[in-house]
Amino acid sequence: MLLKEVRSAGLIVAYVGLFFSFLMLIPWITSVLTGWEGGKAFLWSGLMAAIFCVLVVIACFGDQPKITPRFGILVVNMLWFLLPILCAIPLANSSANLSFVDALFEATSGLTTTGSTIMTDILSYDRPILLWRALMQWVGGLGILSLGLILLPFLRIGGMQLFKMESSDRSDKPLPRLVEISRSIIIIYVILSLACVIAYLLVGLNPFDALTHGMTTVATGGFSTHDESLGYYDSTAVLWVAILFMIVGGLPFSVFVAIFFTRNVPKLDPQVFTFLLIILISCTLLVLYQNGGQTKSIYVNSEYIFNVVSIVTTTGYSSGDFMNYGSLGPVMFFFLIFIGGCAGSTAGGIKVYRFIVLGQVIKTSLRQLIYSKGVFLLRYGNKLVDQDIYRSTVTMVCCFFACLILVTLSLAFCGLDFVTALSGATTALANVGPGIGEIIGPSGSFKSLDNIEKYILILAMILGRLELLVAMAFFLPIFWKQ
Repeated sequence: MLLKEVRSAGLIVAYVGLFFSFLMLIPWITSVLTGWEGGKAFLWSGLMAAIFCVLVVIACFGDQPKITPRFGILVVNMLWFLLPILCAIPLANSSANLSFVDALFEATSGLTTTGSTIMTDILSYDRPILLWRALMQWVGGLGILSLGLILLPFLRIGGMQLFKMESSDRSDKPLPRLVEISRSIIIIYVILSLACVIAYLLVGLNPFDALTHGMTTVATGGFSTHDESLGYYDSTAVLWVAILFMIVGGLPFSVFVAIFFTRNVPKLDPQVFTFLLIILISCTLLVLYQNGGQTKSIYVNSEYIFNVVSIVTTTGYSSGDFMNYGSLGPVMFFFLIFIGGCAGSTAGGIKVYRFIVLGQVIKTSLRQLIYSKGVFLLRYGNKLVDQDIYRSTVTMVCCFFACLILVTLSLAFCGLDFVTALSGATTALANVGPGIGEIIGPSGSFKSLDNIEKYILILAMILGRLELLVAMAFFLPIFWKQ
């Protein structure tokens, strides 16, 4: 039975791999049409990857097993551990002259929408390479939405449970509804991406930069075509376009599905209100601190607001080095890294809804301490919190900080200083992008790290994107028992 599940999971991974193989042809086709250099590497990489995936399809083709949590965990882990290797092939074979570990690091960062990069002097790279980086993040963001809203709920750890709490649909036939939701999410994702591209065009970006930044903004990925990120343009209008669409990317896409496809305006999700409130409070504190308590025009403070939104949504863009924001800046940004966006968004981090649930747990525990015989129920808004949500929330948060300690110690053992090790572990697990400090901060790069340190961060990025529990279950001995 287990062997059959592995073969079936391999078949699914091969089909997805075929999709990415054809995706590799886009940079090549674009280079042919525009005359860009460096496109042939993507043609040969796509063909080699396609041939390999076809062979895997032939080898694994057969009856599909019953969809179970174990099968779901198997598929998800195989996808997120194998796809970065596949996507690294064109980077390793391109004119970028990247080593395998550097190519794998860049591919993993792209697919998980982390945004950490080993590339410096980015303008020197051929445009097909830059387009491929943006494509990886855009498709990765869509994959994250699918994972978070469709699959993870059946594993009892995903954000779609929250969507179900607000939905009147209690049907025992989930497949048609899941297909409908998937189609709606893809449509909304494409529309928002096109809107972002158009907005960047209107504020002065050239078509290529508008396209690549439009994809990475909505995906909350953070890959840019310039070393200075969006700070390169020195434009307040560009920053505000990014602010708007980063916030959109950090919101639960189930809300957009409800609004545009069910014609029902849903009640305000508590996580949406909390998410926006966190941004507002953080921006206000930083602006007041930087201005000495004085009130100035919002346009004057655009850079501070932009960087706060970039970190909270785990996008990772920068318009300046927040290490220069006095003593408050680095401390505030470090803690904001943990929060992340809403469940069911492209953002990473622990997620806002988990902090809300934890707050309710603490509140209930304190009430229980005072009124020992009282019965207090956990609520998320006006809805009772499912026991699975409560249990998975507490478990995930505990595992996150346990992994944070382990990864930090591993990086420190390799020779990194405490600040770099801690911020590197945090930014990888939270899928944010830049860390804190001179080495991996907004003005630095991950290129100078040793190979073993890069492999540790690659693993951390994947674990963070899988929200830890799915990956940890994969490595349990009981998982592999018949």
